[in-house]
Amino acid sequence: MLRKKAILFLILVIVLFSFMTYQSKKGYSLMDNPASFLLNRAASAITSVLGAVKRPFQMIALRDEDNRSLQKKVDELMLEQMRYQEAMLENKRLRDLLKLKENSKNTVAAAKIIGRGTSPWTHTFILDKGLKHGITKDSTAITPKGLAGKIFNVSDSFSSVLLLTDINFSAAVRLLESRKEGILSGTGTGKTVLKYMPPEHEVKEGDIVVTSGLDLLFPPGLPAGSVSKVNRQGTGQFQYIEVIPFVDNASIEEVLIIK
Repeated sequence: MLRKKAILFLILVIVLFSFMTYQSKKGYSLMDNPASFLLNRAASAITSVLGAVKRPFQMIALRDEDNRSLQKKVDELMLEQMRYQEAMLENKRLRDLLKLKENSKNTVAAAKIIGRGTSPWTHTFILDKGLKHGITKDSTAITPKGLAGKIFNVSDSFSSVLLLTDINFSAAVRLLESRKEGILSGTGTGKTVLKYMPPEHEVKEGDIVVTSGLDLLFPPGLPAGSVSKVNRQGTGQFQYIEVIPFVDNASIEEVLIIK
């Protein structure tokens, strides 16, 4: 009971204080115009309540807008960082290619890959250079890591590379240490096979395979790959030898064309 009386007394004090303040500002009393006074006080109270209710939502809206702005800036910075990293990687590849070009006496042109073959069995690339840049059919395509393939089709402005993993590719090669010779052929997958190696010739996993030049097509000494699997029984009278190319087809973006 005492608590209710205290609350009623507090409300009465607030109303009287509001009345006195309003009266001093407007110049008329509650008795002069009670309806107008009550309506004005009610409107003022409703406005205050609505303002108090809206304020947290306004703050949330401002915070969300700030978050969106910050997220946009973060996305822009990440995009810029990716562009910078891409430029750095491209510069490194071009420096390596330029160094290779300086060391290769029979350089014809440096070319960029602009297209790839769509068949899962034929591994080919399309280059942005052709006859008018000095590229001819059967020219050799290399990268800083080694042999990539050979030119099998050429026009004035474009040319096509047959990669050493293609089923139609073959090259005369030898083992770097033992100097034993064979033929490296593509399989249509990510590996190649070293053919015509008799069982009496010792071949070990990790042996390096290089071009021999005996096919009069590829210059001798180009790194081609490393032996990954050896089966001395093989098929027929030769061993079965798998070779993983040094050049990863999926990562090639530029090649150097040499005679």
